[in-house]
Amino acid sequence: MEHDDTRTDRSPAERARWIGDALHKLTGHRPLVERLPGGGHRVTLRIVEHPDAAVATAVLRVLGTADRFGHRAEPQQERLWAEVGPPSA
Repeated sequence: MEHDDTRTDRSPAERARWIGDALHKLTGHRPLVERLPGGGHRVTLRIVEHPDAAVATAVLRVLGTADRFGHRAEPQQERLWAEVGPPSA
């Protein structure tokens, strides 16, 4: 995947769309991209299957372009999330 300096060249909305598009290309699953109350944007991707090491590494690189990112595991459901922009940008 080509490097894209999403932190300095784009608005939070554009960065969130870029992250969502990149995750979709890598996983084949479309994430939810939404605007948050108070500003900022969140990208959420449900994990359907665990990728191989190369895809997992690429996904982590994409998540690393966000201001904040993490993982949430609940019974029967696992998700990755990334946020750009406020509240702590």
